[in-house]
Amino acid sequence: MVHPLLNIAIVEDHDALREIMVEVLRREGHHVQGLDCAEALDDSLIRSHIDLLISDLNLPGADGYSLTRRFRAAHPLAGIIMVTARDALRDKVEGYEVGTDMYLAKPVSPEELVAAVNTVARRLQAQRAQSKPQTGTSLQLDSRHGTLSGPLGNCTLVAAEATILTALARAPDRQLEVWQLLELLSLDLDTYSKATFEVRLARLRKKLMLVGAEKSCLRVIGRGTYQLTVTLRIY
Repeated sequence: MVHPLLNIAIVEDHDALREIMVEVLRREGHHVQGLDCAEALDDSLIRSHIDLLISDLNLPGADGYSLTRRFRAAHPLAGIIMVTARDALRDKVEGYEVGTDMYLAKPVSPEELVAAVNTVARRLQAQRAQSKPQTGTSLQLDSRHGTLSGPLGNCTLVAAEATILTALARAPDRQLEVWQLLELLSLDLDTYSKATFEVRLARLRKKLMLVGAEKSCLRVIGRGTYQLTVTLRIY
């Protein structure tokens, strides 16, 4: 089974153990950074997004409980795995109470670590799929005011962009050839720059994505044929 790749931070003050965990997860394809204390994670968060935090409980400075609590408050949808030698029931309960997804007792084999990360990765993937805008059913075009709306907001189109979208939305299979689009804009196929037209379409695609459409919302199929892959309601 193919699992999504994650940006992972491992906070572990035991140098050799940290290096092993980093290497194991990098071999799985994840982007992994190893840190030796909770304070180092604060600096790391400024530089990159973290999908999954793997933390020891006994750390120099702030312990794993306070780190997990702060990380969960700031990143409610991220994954957290606690890996620690403290396996008493009260420690596990407190770990879950501060926001840990999984609590693993040391020593942890590479196989168990990978399995735990894959479990969290599947959960994160499912969350992203559920939160992804459902393009094709929620985009709207106010033709009078040139306003394009979707699940992520709205933006203003110039007249040529509104014309292109309207024509594509109403065409069979939402497909039109380049010459048809240029004709709608009163442009000459023989003299108009193809590169300039592609820039115009790229800007329109960005506006579609801005309001919630996927990157493939406006694509080229075959030679010189454009297709709108989202459903657009025009009023």
